[in-house]
Amino acid sequence: MKKILSCILVFSLLLCLFACTQKDTEQIQKDFDAFLEGLPSRFVSSDDMNLEFLFIHPEKFGFEKELLELPYADLNDYKESNEDVQKMLKELDEFSYKDLTVDQQLTYDIVKDYLIRTQMSEEYYYLDNSYLGSFLGLQAQLPLLLNEYTFESENDLLSYFHILETSPEMFKKYGEMEKERIDHDVGLSQDILDKVIQQCENVANDKEPFLIETINEKIDAVDFYNDQQKKEAKLKNEKLLKESFVKAYADLGKQLSTYHGKEESVGLAHLKNGKEYYEYLIHSQTGIDDSIEDIQSYFNKKLKESITEMTAFMMKNPEVSEDFDFGHLQYGSFDSFEENIDDLYVKMKNNYPNIDNVKYEVMVVPDSMKDNFSPAAYLKGKIDATENDINQIWVNGEYESSLFSTLAHEGFPGHMYQDNYFKRLNLPIIRYIIDYSGYSEGWATYIEMKSHLYADVSSTEAKKLELYALNTKATQCIIALMDIGIHYEGWSYDEYIQWTSQYFDMDEDTLKEQYDIIIETPGNYLKYYLNGMKYTDLYDETKKELKDKFDDKMFHQVILETGPSSFTILEKQIEKYIQDTK
Repeated sequence: MKKILSCILVFSLLLCLFACTQKDTEQIQKDFDAFLEGLPSRFVSSDDMNLEFLFIHPEKFGFEKELLELPYADLNDYKESNEDVQKMLKELDEFSYKDLTVDQQLTYDIVKDYLIRTQMSEEYYYLDNSYLGSFLGLQAQLPLLLNEYTFESENDLLSYFHILETSPEMFKKYGEMEKERIDHDVGLSQDILDKVIQQCENVANDKEPFLIETINEKIDAVDFYNDQQKKEAKLKNEKLLKESFVKAYADLGKQLSTYHGKEESVGLAHLKNGKEYYEYLIHSQTGIDDSIEDIQSYFNKKLKESITEMTAFMMKNPEVSEDFDFGHLQYGSFDSFEENIDDLYVKMKNNYPNIDNVKYEVMVVPDSMKDNFSPAAYLKGKIDATENDINQIWVNGEYESSLFSTLAHEGFPGHMYQDNYFKRLNLPIIRYIIDYSGYSEGWATYIEMKSHLYADVSSTEAKKLELYALNTKATQCIIALMDIGIHYEGWSYDEYIQWTSQYFDMDEDTLKEQYDIIIETPGNYLKYYLNGMKYTDLYDETKKELKDKFDDKMFHQVILETGPSSFTILEKQIEKYIQDTK
């Protein structure tokens, strides 16, 4: 009897132990979900202008209702940010990883990786804390950003007015920060300063800002004001745009005119801590942790492969190479951006998981912004948007067939598709705030390089597009190597010209323009080209590994459902897919 009781008692204790363990595990998972739920308001402050582009209703996600402001950070803000990151990492490490669900473990990995990558040495403060520039500077982007404001509540409209009202004060701070950067020998060169000054003058001299009409239309559509209030709001909009907003640009232009930037544009390698900062930029932007030397070797290898492939292709298809003109490539008989985008949506369905009901509209860039805008751009949708909300693709000029690959990059199956697919997974909100630009731009570049396969053309034209794709791959390698050469190797302008002349026969103005872009946006090209080629490598390696079990849709689904992450994490997810499929 004692033995039986003893066995019953042990069994009961085991059941109790299992139940307690199960309960602890469930509690850990609940606590982790609660931790994730509190992260958005710790990543973004309640007065951050980015809230306008992240949420329709930020108050539903833990944010206080405050007037939004233009971004600005000083050295203390950088220090506090690093302290906050350290605190969040410590809290994250307190969770038992093995007790989390598989989905929670992926989120854990991504959040931890992202936090680690966002930490920055204070030694990089002046190198990093820049607001001005002729390409990606805030003053160049702000008019279009404001154009995208939506007024779901009165606070949205008041925030928009607040930004206009405070723009002279904030622009003055941007100018003062640039002066500090110049004093620390890391500021913009004089020729780039001159371009920024010219942009400021262009906006300041615009007597009828395009925002008057577009914002007034949005005011007319709000449901929280009566007709009289709408009339007053529209008058206020026009007044603020013509006075405060124009004044901000005019004053900034005058302020910058008193500065003396570097006589010669030089890469980061010439600046104190510049090489280390460049390495930080590459690792944080691409999510790839290879050394710069290894990345350089990678592109050199890919360049040699591309040249070999092009040579073999031209020898095999001499009729194509003899009649080849980069400026007159045909991708199909489309008459509009919409026809082109819709055609891509239909043709992609064999290779990518399907999503329905993606609504969009094509917006034309205003004349005052054309000179400093890319051929096209997708405006990322808000996190809490519904399927009925309309996505926007901005285009710079009239439709041309040569924009086919660009529209694939921005639309289907590029950014717009990727963004909408991921958003419909209903993951923790923090996953939609975390941004790995190398993940998203790498995907869109990978898509762009494959887009010619969807062109509706003859076999001869298809071969021309294939040759063009090979040439584009080689060009991407060359530009990436330029970026590394200028910012890590420390090339002078003359050395850049000498190296580039091996591959390109371009006029001096074009060469100078390309040089200025690289100088002003260190590492920016690599998040497109390095990640894009790594995606292609991943595709080829997975296909080789799985052979007849490989499926395009499943491969792409793994990438899309992993979502924004480092390439190391993405590789692990693909490896898991390979092992599960074998």
